Amino acid sequence: MALGMQRQLRGHQRTAPAPVLPVVRPRATRATGPSASRGSRRHLLQQIAGATLLVHARSVADPSSVASASATLAAPTEEASTSTTVLGNSALDPPTYVTATGRIIAIGDLHGDLDKAVEALKLGRVISVSDEGEVSWVGGDTVVVQLGDVLDRGDVEIGIINLLRYLDTEARKQGGAVYMLNGNHESLNVCGDFRYVTPGAFAESALYAGLSESDLKDWQLVAKVRYSLYKPGGDLAREFSRNPTVLVVNDTVFAHGGLLPTHVEYGIERLNSEVAAWMRGDDIPDGNKAQPPFLAMGDANSVMWNRTLSKERFATPYERYHACNALKQALAKVRGKRLVVGHTPQLGGVNCECENQVWRIDVGMSYGVLNRPVQVIEIVPPEEGGDDAKVRVIRNTPNSMSSADDDITIASNL
Repeated sequence: MALGMQRQLRGHQRTAPAPVLPVVRPRATRATGPSASRGSRRHLLQQIAGATLLVHARSVADPSSVASASATLAAPTEEASTSTTVLGNSALDPPTYVTATGRIIAIGDLHGDLDKAVEALKLGRVISVSDEGEVSWVGGDTVVVQLGDVLDRGDVEIGIINLLRYLDTEARKQGGAVYMLNGNHESLNVCGDFRYVTPGAFAESALYAGLSESDLKDWQLVAKVRYSLYKPGGDLAREFSRNPTVLVVNDTVFAHGGLLPTHVEYGIERLNSEVAAWMRGDDIPDGNKAQPPFLAMGDANSVMWNRTLSKERFATPYERYHACNALKQALAKVRGKRLVVGHTPQLGGVNCECENQVWRIDVGMSYGVLNRPVQVIEIVPPEEGGDDAKVRVIRNTPNSMSSADDDITIASNL
């Protein structure tokens, strides 16, 4: 980690700087190979990770909030106008139902790969990066939904979170929004399970918390600092408490792993509220701390861990019949027409099943997973007088690092 980044992380958390745009520097040449890829990620990390976006967005909403090194990541400013209508249980709980007026862009698991996060946003045509490296929201009233698993397997976690939160603030000024879901890797970290955390991500969280580069040699200290950030009630756990576990945008349902009738019967608003309460470290009337609902993350049938619908292929027609029938029941209960999931890398790329009722969009794009080319899906509102939205897959070419003039394949006209 560069010394300049350390100063950026620590210095900006102490005093509020003048508002700045996030900056990424375009590569002069596209290097190849693992070492070149790691170098480019470090360079992007130096530009937008950590506190720069945090303090910019917080200073807009509340300049006094940036004095502490443990300031929470940015919440959208109340002054921002938006045509996106949100319905939730309380001001503290994440939204469950959202009405969007424009396009929807869905992005799968990012797993600490900032390069691919930026590429996915460019591919969805919601950001531009100037010659000077400034990132701008150009998506208008588009709603972006990232399916969770920002954490683990890659080095840049907080940088991605900050980028997405900054873009949410900017998008809301134009009637759009950017949402992140909680995936199983977010819940693992809140549980203190760091088995998939990379050394670079440990360093990033330590520097974010205010440690110096020399402190990074103390492994026990670095681990304790990460635990303090991610435990229930910690800064980053509280940040994740703003993320839905299940989100319904118009007639499209988003969940990291899957959605079963039992989840809907339990109540998706209730799931969102209880996960949020656990991550915030809320006290409950009996004097104990709030616990996560089992159906959200407790086993292989939970929302975050379920692979019934995210497996690339059903083993038998019998399995397919029962999975698709269960999906149909779950969607009917929330008045949804389709489910979008991540969680399980699709070796053949984005695909759909169950008569286009489930879309699987985790393509393993992170260099920590499969390092595959970026793909996103776009859901376009029905034309005037029409009833059904159009869903299409937007793909980058295998060797592309830019979304300009990439191939767009219409996958389904639902």
